[in-house]
Amino acid sequence: MVNFTSNTYTLKRKILNFTNKISKRLSKPERKFTADMTYGMLATVSCLLTDVADQLHVRQTRDLPMS
Repeated sequence: MVNFTSNTYTLKRKILNFTNKISKRLSKPERKFTADMTYGMLATVSCLLTDVADQLHVRQTRDLPMS
């Protein structure tokens, strides 16, 4: 039986290690943003922000612009 939880954890750890390497000189919030976006895009296989936010379980408000 394959343990998907440990596989997911290992994959996420590798992604975080990679993003930490490429964002060394950024501030902590920018490093977190880089890590979240990279993980979200890889997990959803999409670069659409709504898809990434859904994957990261971020609460979103979709307000229409005022005309």
